[in-house]
Amino acid sequence: MLEAIPVGTGFSRRSGQATVNVTRISEDSVEVTATCDSLARQVILLKEENTRIRNALLEKVEEPPPKVVNEPTGWQWFQICAGRIALLILILMLIKRYLKRRSGAAKL
Repeated sequence: MLEAIPVGTGFSRRSGQATVNVTRISEDSVEVTATCDSLARQVILLKEENTRIRNALLEKVEEPPPKVVNEPTGWQWFQICAGRIALLILILMLIKRYLKRRSGAAKL
């Protein structure tokens, strides 16, 4: 049946929103092209959404990360100072006890 179609001849058929074009481009080749309006519209919408998402991701990647501050809070500073003072008092008490025992041992 394809032999009966002359080279360069094309046929088209439309059904609703779909269209099919058949063209014989050489002795042994046939080109078939199909389009659908709703499918073409869906492809355009998906391309636009893909572009929008890609641009949004690129903007997020280009933003520098927020600066992280690893500094103690006011309450933590209070605990640090209180701990240092308690440690200093403990050391002074131990030194005083040591000197008391040493002076007591020297008297014997």
